[in-house]
Amino acid sequence: MIYVVDVDHMSLAFAAGSATQAAEIAGSRRFARAISRSCPDRRGGKVSNYRPRVATVQERVVFHDMSAEFADSAADILIARIG
Repeated sequence: MIYVVDVDHMSLAFAAGSATQAAEIAGSRRFARAISRSCPDRRGGKVSNYRPRVATVQERVVFHDMSAEFADSAADILIARIG
């Protein structure tokens, strides 16, 4: 399933197997570092407390289009800015 975290002025989407896994990803240092690369105000890579939500149909379409174009088979996770 595709989940979205809304951060400031953008939405970031990622795939997770369950809501629990999505919450773990969104709360991880790795996710916080990914956010800090896109949000200068969020520098530092601290653990985030963002709550993921299930992506809308439109967000899923955008995510799948982007992941098909940019995903590397060696990557663990793709976080795509969809909004």
